[in-house]
Amino acid sequence: MSAELERIETLKTRGALVAPGEAPGLCDAWAALCGDLLEENPFFAPEALLPALKAYASERVRLACIWSGEALIALLPVVKRRVYARLPVAYWATWTHPHCYYGAPLIRRGFEEAAFAGLYELLCEGEEGRAFVRLARLDRDRPAMKAAQSAAETERRLAYDAGAVARAMLPSGASAEATLAVHVRKKKRKELARLKKRLEEKGTLTLRLLSLADDLRQWTEDFLALEDKGWKGKAKTSLKSDGKDAAWFRETLAAMDKRAQLHFLRLDLDEKPVAMLATLISNGAAYSLKICHDPDYARYSPGVMIEIEAMRSLLTRPDFRFADSCAAPDHTMINGLWRARRVVTGLNVSGRSVSARGSLGLARLLEGARARLPKG
Repeated sequence: MSAELERIETLKTRGALVAPGEAPGLCDAWAALCGDLLEENPFFAPEALLPALKAYASERVRLACIWSGEALIALLPVVKRRVYARLPVAYWATWTHPHCYYGAPLIRRGFEEAAFAGLYELLCEGEEGRAFVRLARLDRDRPAMKAAQSAAETERRLAYDAGAVARAMLPSGASAEATLAVHVRKKKRKELARLKKRLEEKGTLTLRLLSLADDLRQWTEDFLALEDKGWKGKAKTSLKSDGKDAAWFRETLAAMDKRAQLHFLRLDLDEKPVAMLATLISNGAAYSLKICHDPDYARYSPGVMIEIEAMRSLLTRPDFRFADSCAAPDHTMINGLWRARRVVTGLNVSGRSVSARGSLGLARLLEGARARLPKG
């Protein structure tokens, strides 16, 4: 057995820790899994995760895979960690990269209990098992979180959620105009309308949604150049500032577009972009990926304009269910437009042994004590 592929066997499932370099070999089974998911997560679809693994994965990253017969029933990128809540303890955690904003494992519908039981067995009890596993960035109210908790309870594992944040989301069911009327003050709406009119006086203002007739490569390069023109470029944090970031962005957008899972908007002034917004969509769930605007037109709020146009576009899709802003909880702009909130948290699940339960229990106590300390 190679060091790149460690396996364990359970009664009904088998698990494997697959090295990033071997991940392309999973693509057929991976694609089949994505066609029958308990909960969608476009960040872990092969079209998005393979470019991310190539760009960002270290030697400590693995894909935790659970099989039932020939069917892949669970897939989760994980990484080995050594410290939690300042406690030196070895554990596995969901692996995310700097541009990954959601962490729900890919779980085959109807195999929830077996899939999570297999993940816990693989990550906590097997040859490569650690004291606990941290499932990061799960929606507290969605199926993956509930199934993960249920499986932990069934197996009598210590489990608790920690690190919750609430970020802006857009639910379905209302028009953009109705949403704006409810959530944005009339004075602010009038101000935005005035700014749009002033911008239209500068030239021809056009909104475009990427279609088959458009050149995705050119749009992608336009985005990279526009983002680099602003403060991120000056701070050397733009995607274009780092070759691996730019390569990840190009490859991800190209792959997601082939699967019709890319919603790419641009606001042009005289055929030159003043704002662009790339969003990933899976099964009607939209995740904002990247936004940028031209700093020369910042006074006209082009970023707000394109977010409003994205609302209009998404809310008219027949398959639309919700949009996750993927923004920081204190993001003033998006919080002023989207008033609904999505609670994203982590779930810590222990191994079965007394020592594993003790390690996670101590981590929980330390976490709770730190949370009670006065801020500032």
